[in-house]
Amino acid sequence: MLSTVNASDVWTPDREEGQAFSSSSLDSYKVLVLSHSYEPIHFCSGRRAVTMILSGRAENVESDGLPIRSPSLTIMMPAVIRTAHFIRRPYRHRISFSKKNVFRRDNNTCQYCGHSGRDLTVDHVIPKSRGGRTGWENMVVACKRCNLRKGNRTLLESGLTLLRPPREPQVPLFYANPSLVPRSLWESWKKYLYSRSGPR
Repeated sequence: MLSTVNASDVWTPDREEGQAFSSSSLDSYKVLVLSHSYEPIHFCSGRRAVTMILSGRAENVESDGLPIRSPSLTIMMPAVIRTAHFIRRPYRHRISFSKKNVFRRDNNTCQYCGHSGRDLTVDHVIPKSRGGRTGWENMVVACKRCNLRKGNRTLLESGLTLLRPPREPQVPLFYANPSLVPRSLWESWKKYLYSRSGPR
């Protein structure tokens, strides 16, 4: 029965060849915790996430595809969980705006074509000469090719479109380093970084 499973039980990742994760314990896994209204709150360990799911305090929204096992039960390792009840969000610390942080927010990826590489810069979506401001909602990472193509024009004039609207990043999720987690897990997390009502 699920009610007999708790945090003291021994859970082990089923590490088959080719799996993305290679961790020594559930405590090293990071799981994204969403509020009941799908707002990102914080990260917790894999062990904590499993305990919350089995106790009915959270539901598994997305899995990373890796099964984990106890002596009596097998479940899929959660990547994103959602709390069963309303939780008031804590005070929201704000991220300082900088070019480096724009790169982090956009995962070092051109927001026009999706290119990631060395030839990246930042671009004003609405050009400064056209009244565009320097800030979170008007700055994106762009490759040199797209930046040159856009030039001093608006999106409509250049024919370019954004992969997603630029917004101020939410904390503490902003500090998740995508280079330290499997791409599939990061893809599950980032759906919720810029959304206020769930994944797009």
